[in-house]
Amino acid sequence: MDSISMSGIPSAFQSAQNGIRRGVAGIDQDAQAVASGGSGGVDGLAGALVDALQQRVLVQASAKMLSTVDQTLGTFIDVKA
Repeated sequence: MDSISMSGIPSAFQSAQNGIRRGVAGIDQDAQAVASGGSGGVDGLAGALVDALQQRVLVQASAKMLSTVDQTLGTFIDVKA
């Protein structure tokens, strides 16, 4: 069991956090575009709404990654204990 390594956990954790941060920032930007009526008329508005949905998927995927990292760390601690 000594071959288990934690070296990838910090970078995976950081990647998940960055994905959540980027997604939330993107959703905020899209919400501002929708609130201001969107540039480019209906196409700009539709683009902002589609992008907001894509950002939501990014946040969901990053949250799932964070959950997996948490479970992996818990398993690692259980194995070492």
